[in-house]
Amino acid sequence: MRGYRTRIKMCGLTDPVDAGVAVDLGADMLGFVFAPSPRRLQVEEASRFWTSLPRGVPKVGVFKDQDESEVGSVLAAISLDYLQFHGNEIPVFCRSFGLPVIRACSARSVEDLQTFNGWEFADLFLVDLPKEDTEGVIARDVAVAAADLARPALLAGGLDSGNVGELVRSVRPWGVDVARGVESEPGKKDIEKMRRFVDQARRI
Repeated sequence: MRGYRTRIKMCGLTDPVDAGVAVDLGADMLGFVFAPSPRRLQVEEASRFWTSLPRGVPKVGVFKDQDESEVGSVLAAISLDYLQFHGNEIPVFCRSFGLPVIRACSARSVEDLQTFNGWEFADLFLVDLPKEDTEGVIARDVAVAAADLARPALLAGGLDSGNVGELVRSVRPWGVDVARGVESEPGKKDIEKMRRFVDQARRI
């Protein structure tokens, strides 16, 4: 397919240096976690370096079951292009902030995708593994089904430079999302791992 290009979202970023390297290497979206996580970025820290981040690359704030005031405090301090929700947030809540929404769906099987009830309102979707599958990799049948959704989907779950190339070649997803697979430790990226990941994702 001429002109085909899978988008790459680098997530779990905690400092501007890693974000700048990610963009230089070819990342299409930058993800920052504001929910409880080993990769959590405190809003006070983000506000100190936010204006130094590369321009023109969408910045995604990741949240999970946080109330309106918590999300609002982040938006009052920094500018985001997308809000990504991983919890039990209802559509009216997700849409109340006036920004495009990425809705996460945890899926171990195609049936999990079919029974997920959030497909109707988000702009993008992120199909990931359940949290407990820390060493797992997204199943190929789930990846194929997600790539066939009516709206664009980012595929995540155990991706790294060793498996993303085959996933992109065989499934051709709208996008892929990576955090742990390009880290030296939670929240700290490894430049060489990022370089290899982008290289493999782009080899098609």
